[in-house]
Amino acid sequence: MRTLGNLAKITLLMIKHVISRFSRFLYWNLRLAQSSLGHGVKIHFPVIIEGNGLLTIGPGAELMKRVTIGLSAGSSVVIGAGSKIHPETNIHAGKDTTILLGQKCSVLNHSVVRNGKGVEMADGSSVSTYCNIFPREPGYDGRFIMGEGSNVGDHTIIDTSDDVIIGAQVALGPFDIIYTHDHNYKADTLAAWKGGVHTGKVIIEDGAWVGARVVLLPGVTIGRRAIVAAGSVVTKDVKPGDIVGGIPAKSLIKVQENG
Repeated sequence: MRTLGNLAKITLLMIKHVISRFSRFLYWNLRLAQSSLGHGVKIHFPVIIEGNGLLTIGPGAELMKRVTIGLSAGSSVVIGAGSKIHPETNIHAGKDTTILLGQKCSVLNHSVVRNGKGVEMADGSSVSTYCNIFPREPGYDGRFIMGEGSNVGDHTIIDTSDDVIIGAQVALGPFDIIYTHDHNYKADTLAAWKGGVHTGKVIIEDGAWVGARVVLLPGVTIGRRAIVAAGSVVTKDVKPGDIVGGIPAKSLIKVQENG
């Protein structure tokens, strides 16, 4: 009797689960139907569309399985012509925020782009797999801007507590970390990391190359066509055309010339 009773309970739970999932699936497709869809759009179901903002998908764009797009009140997500959003990617626009992907952009598997100030990815720019691009300090938010043809490498963390502005034809290697906020560790608090917050935008100018596992700290600018060697920690501005490396990063050009 106990087995039959448990079986009945399990069956009831399963039915409730199926109904709930089916209801959500219908809701997602209703939201998709309310979106602006260009000619030749490809959708690989299920695609999760949540919230009340506006979604625009350009001609020939593609949303793959289990892409999640969050739309807050007054927000807009625009996916340009020929762009591809790969499986398990999460794109979320905060209230009154626009996330704009240009033509032939891509956001690869399992990446998160969440923003409450604005995102602009120019034509041909891309975010690789397992990247996390969002504010890492509650209550703070900045813009995320990528120029034409730039790429963010796999497993990169970009803190958009303040603006992160990446120029055109920039390459960020895998496992990079960009911070735009810090804490006053000298403050009289129990934990050093709970001191007052200060932020600083990070700018990476056109044609720069940031190697793998690099850390960029708040407020730094990487100059045009500069190179940051793998494993470096950048604590101050890098001049255009310079080559830097180390912890903290320093110019390597003089070392090369003397060698």
